[in-house]
Amino acid sequence: MFARNKEAEKLDKADYEKLGKAVEAALVKNYIQLLRSTSSQIWSSFVRGIFTGLGTVIGATLVVALLLWILSFFGTFPVIGDFFRSLGDALKH
Repeated sequence: MFARNKEAEKLDKADYEKLGKAVEAALVKNYIQLLRSTSSQIWSSFVRGIFTGLGTVIGATLVVALLLWILSFFGTFPVIGDFFRSLGDALKH
């Protein structure tokens, strides 16, 4: 039983090493291709920046909309309703 576990461990280690080498080769190949072409690297960085900014704006919009929606439920409470209503109005403007 011990020998069987050791064999399985060797196979797993070999598989992980193959996978690691394949990922490393792919990343190095992509990096070298980007270094060869400066315009390609600039274009890649530009597109990455556009999508990062777009994702940030969309994410922030959804978070603020969710916050306003949640605050709208607290506007009906007798004691703290005025506070949450004014907070919601401040966030809307």
